[in-house]
Amino acid sequence: MTAPSKAQSKTIKIGSRKSRLALWQTRHVAALMEEAHDDLDVEIVTMDTLGDKILDKSLPEIGGKGIFTAELEQALMSDAIDLAVHSLKDLPTDLPEGLKYAGSPERATATDSLISTKWSCIDELPEDAIIATGSIRRRAELLARHPTFEFRDLRGNIGTRLEKLDKHGFDAIVMATAALERLEMHDTITCELPADQYVPAVGQGAIGIEIREGREDVEALLAPILHEETVAAVTAERVVMNRLEGGCSVPLGAHCRRTDDGGWRLDAWVGSKDGQRVLHETLTGDDPRAMADEAVATLVDKGARSILGHE
Repeated sequence: MTAPSKAQSKTIKIGSRKSRLALWQTRHVAALMEEAHDDLDVEIVTMDTLGDKILDKSLPEIGGKGIFTAELEQALMSDAIDLAVHSLKDLPTDLPEGLKYAGSPERATATDSLISTKWSCIDELPEDAIIATGSIRRRAELLARHPTFEFRDLRGNIGTRLEKLDKHGFDAIVMATAALERLEMHDTITCELPADQYVPAVGQGAIGIEIREGREDVEALLAPILHEETVAAVTAERVVMNRLEGGCSVPLGAHCRRTDDGGWRLDAWVGSKDGQRVLHETLTGDDPRAMADEAVATLVDKGARSILGHE
């Protein structure tokens, strides 16, 4: 059997942010698709998002939802690209009309990691430790367990954040483990933060693929690279975020994964920004979506909306 000619090949355009991590994720998706389809040519189209352009303000100050996705979504809607690749934790659960979350390849590590050149684990940090992070969730989860920690805002790409650790004399910074692993910077990690204590962001460690509704041709191309277990887990997490109206501007985490006995475990966490009011629900079962619904109902009954500022 001869290889398909160029005339027979199908070209698909994938939209990506320009950061090193974003391009790693996009190239990973492209490689998976090309491996699954011999007759496919992939073109990567890069662009800057609002979140990439404004680095001197915190994420909530910029505007919260969609700051890393809007420009890619505009390209999707205009057919300038066929699909967009995101860090799933950046993809809102309420998408523009006509767009949909199409799924994810297999998820990487979902945890957060502590990076420090002064201390070997989080329990060694002094009571007045200065921690740098741009995440309200990470700050609130740390404050809930270490109420005397001090915090500094941290934005920029992975390399820039690591440079600031020593430059500004921080005791530690906190970042997603998956980002460091994907960029082959695992040796910078001092310790991973346990996901059952420091519940990760919704979708953390997963790549999110977004497409236009009605693009059955694109869905058919994506089908072989999607990971069923990952999609089930992150879909449950996104239900928690959607039902609690969460996003970058509120302290909310959800993490769903398989257990050793073949079932599922879901941790859902909400807290006040100062870490003084915290709710944490843990459920096990066989249906991630049903577990997400139950977790939300319990959290709402216990006052989650008030804690998150929705009442």
